[in-house]
Amino acid sequence: MTAHRPHSIRVIKLGGSLLLFPQLPSALNAWLSRQRPAINVLIVGGGECVEAMRELDALWQLDPQAMHWRCVELLDATWQIAKELWPNWPTFGPDICREQADCQQLLNFIKNLSCAVDSSCALLVRVRSVYGNSCQQLPFDWRTTTDSIAAYLANSLDAQELVLLKSTPHAFDSTAEHAAQMGWVDQAFPNYAPKNYPTRVVHLTSRDFPESKLLP
Repeated sequence: MTAHRPHSIRVIKLGGSLLLFPQLPSALNAWLSRQRPAINVLIVGGGECVEAMRELDALWQLDPQAMHWRCVELLDATWQIAKELWPNWPTFGPDICREQADCQQLLNFIKNLSCAVDSSCALLVRVRSVYGNSCQQLPFDWRTTTDSIAAYLANSLDAQELVLLKSTPHAFDSTAEHAAQMGWVDQAFPNYAPKNYPTRVVHLTSRDFPESKLLP
């Protein structure tokens, strides 16, 4: 921890598939060490857990909204895994119901930190504690994944950066709309990506962490 709190907030989405990357802890720590000082706010995607739900939905054609919230609940598991991988990092995860979930509590938590979140670590945020029925602008179906939830979080916190950490390369800059068409981000993302700055997409499994930008 440092004595001075950086003023900017960086929202980071860690792709759930990266949980299968054996060098994940060292890679993420190394990438963070290269970033400019900021309060890092990190959420974790669902990875293979959510992919299994997609397969069930494809087979049984289940209720889209019900499946959406089942997948959000599964994110509790990947958040818990992140807590084990980085046991010394601070966490935010009050157990509140879906109807009450919003970002205001998280924003107050960040503002009231007695000291800054060190730039070499991140605040691990439970998705269910910040995302719920109050977020009416996002579609509650397969069009929304943690890509768009991270964008919603960045907008709600008035963050200065949004970073998507991915396990597959995305080698060139493009628009958010094109990225959604190619399947690099979810379908809802172009409508909710921050408008004041490009979203950074980082290939975390590559040694040099190549990145590209998604233009609003």
